[in-house]
Amino acid sequence: MNRAVWVIFAVAWPALAFGAGEEAVKPDKEGFVPLFNGKELKEWQIKGDAAGFEVKDGIIRSETGRNGQWMYYKKREFSDFVLRVEWRVSERGNSGVFLRVPPEGAPWTTGYEAQISCEQPRRDESHCTGALYGYAAVDPRPDETAEKWRRYEVTCKGPLISVKLDGRKVCELDQNTKEETRAKPLKGFVGVQDSHGPEGTWIEYRSIRIRELAGSGEGEGAEQEGSAKEGEKTEGS
Repeated sequence: MNRAVWVIFAVAWPALAFGAGEEAVKPDKEGFVPLFNGKELKEWQIKGDAAGFEVKDGIIRSETGRNGQWMYYKKREFSDFVLRVEWRVSERGNSGVFLRVPPEGAPWTTGYEAQISCEQPRRDESHCTGALYGYAAVDPRPDETAEKWRRYEVTCKGPLISVKLDGRKVCELDQNTKEETRAKPLKGFVGVQDSHGPEGTWIEYRSIRIRELAGSGEGEGAEQEGSAKEGEKTEGS
């Protein structure tokens, strides 16, 4: 391939990847592409009742008892990427962001869940906000103030996963270092959980964006230098 053509293709590839059969979604100045348009969820597959997730004023909201279960961005799977998600959870609330999951099964076991929790009493470090639920504990433990907008930035690069909360790295995992994670897929869907807490609790999401890491060079700034922490997964995610 002509070098000039290859350079153009390499730069345009993230936008082209989201433009198959429709107008391409252009990345922002940092290279992130929105997965949620702020209006509806037609590009998302809801696993439970459609009424379990609602969109209003650019925000996805789920309330406990409406059986949304979870949903994933259905247009494509992702392997190496940086995912940014803004979220807000009620006191006693529970939810999570899913990474590299298949469309079937419990996503917190088939892939990974970046946990969101304001439960009482507060969960342990392997199951609190910022943890890769049951597989890698937080260190340091982040602020867990309820009803405050927070931002996850999760980087997946090969077997390495790191979680930042409000710009501070709180969790990391090399899945090759643990028997229970070694065989987990390096590619899958991304998604979010419904409100998984007691009656009266809720979760909200907005500004869900992703930047794919194409090739070995682009992911080197992802702050992926650590090892795993221990954890245990239970049905109550």
